[in-house]
Amino acid sequence: MPCAIKTLLVTNDFPPTVGGIQSYLRDFAVELARRVGPESLVVFASTQDAAAARKWDASVPYTVVRWSHRVMLPTPSTARAMQRLIRTHGIDTVWFGAAAPLALMGPAAKRAGAATVIASTHGHEVGWAKVPIGRQALRGIGRSADIVTYISDYTLQRLRPAFGSGPRFVALPSGVDTAFFRPATVAQRTATRERLGVGDAPLVVCSSRLVARKGQDVLIRALPEVRRQAAGARLVIVGTGPDARRLHAIAGAEVVFTGAVPGEQLRDIVAAADVFAMPARTRLGGFDVEGLGIVYLEAQACGVPVVAGRSGGAPETVTPESAVVVNGRDTGEVARAIGGMLVDAQGRARMGAAGRAHVAERFSWDVLGDRLAALCGAAQPGR
Repeated sequence: MPCAIKTLLVTNDFPPTVGGIQSYLRDFAVELARRVGPESLVVFASTQDAAAARKWDASVPYTVVRWSHRVMLPTPSTARAMQRLIRTHGIDTVWFGAAAPLALMGPAAKRAGAATVIASTHGHEVGWAKVPIGRQALRGIGRSADIVTYISDYTLQRLRPAFGSGPRFVALPSGVDTAFFRPATVAQRTATRERLGVGDAPLVVCSSRLVARKGQDVLIRALPEVRRQAAGARLVIVGTGPDARRLHAIAGAEVVFTGAVPGEQLRDIVAAADVFAMPARTRLGGFDVEGLGIVYLEAQACGVPVVAGRSGGAPETVTPESAVVVNGRDTGEVARAIGGMLVDAQGRARMGAAGRAHVAERFSWDVLGDRLAALCGAAQPGR
């Protein structure tokens, strides 16, 4: 049943703009509205494309109020607009979708009547914690936030000292729709492989933004050795990004680039794989790190064994029964992990089943949606 608690989500990262945090908040907004009623959620978001934003906002059941600027900053004018929304809508909980820097408005939210302030972190705050001015900002956020959410133990260990001892820290990683991300039937797998032009070849898939941290270049360089172990193996790379031109330049005919694809097609490609691999590696002295890695979870939900990179929170998405974690800079290690899986069909089946069970237990929306709903109702008088 809908509850009386009302939540205001304040964010720069919201659809229709595409990105990891945008997807995270979109999905959690759906889950929260489903549990507490759409009338109990208001979103205050910046505007990158006004026409697209109007179309998106009209499609969702909860209220979206747009800040007219492309970027929302914690300025006095932004704080006053947020305070008006708190008072107008009778907001109890203010949830800053990305803690840095907007959660610096936490004190203003409480002065306007909010009882609880939640600040969500996603990984980029680890970089903030490395420099004095960033640590100062995070400590200020920690003084007013009641709850700080984190996506992995890796990020928690690096952020807890910066935020200080004031807030309660709660794990809130991305969830996975295990009804949508599911193993493919034989017919579905065959049809997808035919569309990709790979037939029944041993198939490795990587779906992610094409950026250096994700390690698609290592997959391409490892593929000749993989093919010596598993004859005819193919690599499908899904996604777009700034590294696209460089990756195309080093890839051979055995590599298929799909570009960006719709969600159902992405799911079908991942589910048609024999192995999902993304050998992520930390870069720039720790400033560029994999906070968690939702794609590892999606692949496991599809019953596909995983090769994950040892970067940030990525190893926390998998188990020894469902994946192999590798040094994403070591081409030989990556090749041996992938090749070993491709030649062991029974082992892949065991790993795939273990991965799906792992995601259903720890990362399903049934678990995480309930957790967010409880947080938004936490610390309220009489609750």
